[in-house]
Amino acid sequence: MNSKTITIFTILFVLFATSVRASKHMRVTAPGARPWKKNGGPIPVSWDCVECSQNEDVVVKIIQIGPGIPVFRGNGKNANTGHLDVPIGKDWDVNKPYFAEVSLRDDPSVSADGVKFTIVN
Repeated sequence: MNSKTITIFTILFVLFATSVRASKHMRVTAPGARPWKKNGGPIPVSWDCVECSQNEDVVVKIIQIGPGIPVFRGNGKNANTGHLDVPIGKDWDVNKPYFAEVSLRDDPSVSADGVKFTIVN
């Protein structure tokens, strides 16, 4: 192979690697699957996002599984990595499972769901 061919393949490889890496990927790292006590303090919701900026904001929701009802909605800072303490509402049903959803405020298609958790008295 001549040097022009190698140069072209190198440029194509770099462009491909950059375009693949440039997609945003959100991940919810907390809360865990354990039961959370209704009067035991707030639930910590944590996230990180590949290729997200610390200047982007997120929307944090706690959703009741089954009817899909959001029981909490709040805003968080630093989409790259962050956390928000969510107070457990008095009206949260202890017989239903929940999960946390975190999405970019300006691009809700970049989102992730956490694991299922429950609330106990």
